[in-house]
Amino acid sequence: MTFRRVIGGLIVLPSMFAMPLIWISGAILHFFTAIVAYGLAGPGFWGYVAAGFAFTLPILAQIVVFIAAWNVTGNFINGYSEWLLLWLACVAVLLGLMALGAWIGRTEEG
Repeated sequence: MTFRRVIGGLIVLPSMFAMPLIWISGAILHFFTAIVAYGLAGPGFWGYVAAGFAFTLPILAQIVVFIAAWNVTGNFINGYSEWLLLWLACVAVLLGLMALGAWIGRTEEG
C-alpha cells in the first residue's frame, strides 16, 4: 500500500462515516420544511395541504418553500434559507472531501 493511498483513505474514511449524519439531518430538514410550509400557508385546510405537499415531495417543496419564504420576508437569507443553505454547504464539503480522497488515493497504472 502506497503512502498516497493511505492519505486518500484517511481523507475518505471520516467523510464516509458522516454520510449517515447527512441522511438524518436531511430527514430533520424535511420535517422542518413541512412545518414552515404549514406556517407560510396559514392554519386551516390550506396549511394542511401545504404541509402534505411538502412532506410528499421533499426537493420540490424545499425549492417552493425557499421561494415563498423569500417572498414573505423580502430577504434572500431568512430563517428557512439559513438552514437549507447550511445543509447544502455541509453536503458539498463532504462530497468534496470524498472526491479529494479518491483523487489522492487513486492508483497509478504504469
